[in-house]
Amino acid sequence: MTVRDQTVGDYLQALASTAAVPGGGSAAALGAAMGAALISMVAKLSAKKAKTAEDRETLTDLVPEFDRLAARLLELSQDDIDAYRAVIDARKSGAQGEAMGRAYERAAEVPLATATAAARALSELLETGLAGALGNVAVNLPELQGEAAARIERAYLELRALKAQ
Repeated sequence: MTVRDQTVGDYLQALASTAAVPGGGSAAALGAAMGAALISMVAKLSAKKAKTAEDRETLTDLVPEFDRLAARLLELSQDDIDAYRAVIDARKSGAQGEAMGRAYERAAEVPLATATAAARALSELLETGLAGALGNVAVNLPELQGEAAARIERAYLELRALKAQ
């Protein structure tokens, strides 16, 4: 059964078992996939609340990238299981030299692809966090009064100007 087809409970039970797979690489990819999916959700919800077209567009533009990253990282979670299973099979069969090297190469390439995708998501996350937070401030500003309104609006406008640079 693939990672995609398992319940979260079944995956966690397999991860906690003494079986070699799924292991740390698969869990890292799945955790990153969950993070990307969560960012996609936050961007979608924040875009609905955004008061400015610029904030709404920034957030909406991030959604397809995070949806792609979540899907790719989910695939990598399974790829890691498959790659390490190939290492185990190669060991059991007594493979050596080039065959063993190819198995280990793949076992290293998959988590490298996971790290690359996660790094891409980090830079997008910072943009999403800034845009989402500013959008939420804009939603709440009309409800503020007095000194709090002036103070928060001043800080909000400074951060929007910084974001535009």
